[in-house]
Amino acid sequence: MRRTPRSPALPVAALLALLSPALGAAFSHVAEGDLIADREMPTLDGGRAPLLGHARASVFVFFRPNQDHSQQVLAQLAQLEKELAGRPVRFVAVTSDGYDRAEVRALVQATGIRMPVLIDVGDALYGELGVALHPVVGITGADHRLSGYQHFLKINMLDAVRGRVRVALGEIPPSALASILNPPAAANVDPASAAAHRRLVLARMLLARGHADKAAESARAAIQEAPGSAEAHAVLAEALAASGRCPESAAELAAARKLDPGAPAPKGACRPAAGP
Repeated sequence: MRRTPRSPALPVAALLALLSPALGAAFSHVAEGDLIADREMPTLDGGRAPLLGHARASVFVFFRPNQDHSQQVLAQLAQLEKELAGRPVRFVAVTSDGYDRAEVRALVQATGIRMPVLIDVGDALYGELGVALHPVVGITGADHRLSGYQHFLKINMLDAVRGRVRVALGEIPPSALASILNPPAAANVDPASAAAHRRLVLARMLLARGHADKAAESARAAIQEAPGSAEAHAVLAEALAASGRCPESAAELAAARKLDPGAPAPKGACRPAAGP
């Protein structure tokens, strides 16, 4: 049974931050330069893992499994994980113990993150830092001092987090963030692609929870938003395969591979043959 997440009482500063059009500070109890105490926390898979560890830069994200913005941010962090593989950067995701574990697992699978998922028992860390926004990404250096934080951005989120990680690694000075955080006005914004991405995140979540027909509906909606997306056709192929609709799945895989020859075959109930 799903439990209702606890909502710890927020101080006035945090409430103002939530209501502020400018979003305010993401953490009401810590500021950039403050030391964040490391600690071990239970993980989604039943183990334990540190919040920060010993990397030169640590990235932690507070998320809610039932929130679109959290889904988008985790998907982008999954991309950053791959990009920074082999670098001295550690990623963890943090969520309340008030959320259903199956719902959290579905989101993890849908977004493709590989980082440990830490369970915040009693929302203790949430309250200690004074988390005022979801999702929010925090970055610390090797000294465990908060190097920076990034609240959700509709555009440029991945670039913003990447830039803050590079500051923590000492690769760029903090002054270099200005041009990253304030790019030329919406030159590359593609609302259709953003909408398609949200549809695909939902489709993967539905697939992970065994709702193949609903996943197919969401994937078809993504194709309507972005007809040239090989990924959307590939997700639809997987949803159709999971429903046993192999001929339709094969057609969608062929469409995906026409756009991207490297599009993966479905992992579902049938594996349509690759197109010519």
